[in-house]
Amino acid sequence: MTASQENKILEMAVQGDKASLEYLVSLYKDLAYTIAIKILLNREDAEEVVQDAFLKAFASLGSFKKAARFSTWLYRIVYNTAITKSRSKGIITSSLDNIKDEPHLNGMAVEWEILRQKERKKYIDIALKKLTVEDHLIVTLHYIAGKDIATICEITGMKRSAVKMRLLRARKQLQVELEQLLGNEIKDFYE
Repeated sequence: MTASQENKILEMAVQGDKASLEYLVSLYKDLAYTIAIKILLNREDAEEVVQDAFLKAFASLGSFKKAARFSTWLYRIVYNTAITKSRSKGIITSSLDNIKDEPHLNGMAVEWEILRQKERKKYIDIALKKLTVEDHLIVTLHYIAGKDIATICEITGMKRSAVKMRLLRARKQLQVELEQLLGNEIKDFYE
């Protein structure tokens, strides 16, 4: 969606246009949920946080400055709401569940690839559980959601150097954890 299209939808949403509000929810709910679930580890809590974040965003839509894209602003609200809820519940880590199977394979190769992906996912989940909530979320935003460093900075409120350092540290920690888990089989993991 272009910035001008987004602005038009936002203007209509500010005026209370139900279709525009529903469109914004449908467009941004998946990544909002991904952010919340990575922090909270609980479906019900994540759904509640996403709902609260949308309500907060829509209530403040008239004062949205458009200095950033609406999606970035919304994801920051989701992030802050989820962090607040996680602190009140004492949650520390979460698990990764967005590794996708490769659909271009056929027959037995598909079954083998699905098995490989499940095994990889299992080990990545174990390794990711060793990361802090913030590091895990930054890894998810960058590698799964495809967000760039600048957008992650806007969502989390962290400085660029902090995000880059967390990504570097998280990659190194994941490498160490995977090497400990897999031993000599680590070379097969990256094929």
